Amino acid sequence: MQPDTQKSLAQMAAALTELNQALQAELIQMQQAGLPASKIEHVKAGVRAIQDCGNMLLIWSDYIARGDLSDPAEQLDSEKDLFPR
Repeated sequence: MQPDTQKSLAQMAAALTELNQALQAELIQMQQAGLPASKIEHVKAGVRAIQDCGNMLLIWSDYIARGDLSDPAEQLDSEKDLFPR
């Protein structure tokens, strides 16, 4: 991975951490302001979605930057099922 890409990924991870902290602070303020529980739960779900999207963005960016051309599905087939049914 190129140094510029590595630096950019680190900056993006730091920015996402900062954003997630700010969103959590916003959520706390909403709770303290006495917003309805339904509104709070809706916002919590949105914050979780943003966190998940940020994580996916970092994972895929790292995957692409490493130039890993193997098919992740093939790797999963050869590994033990971590979530047996």
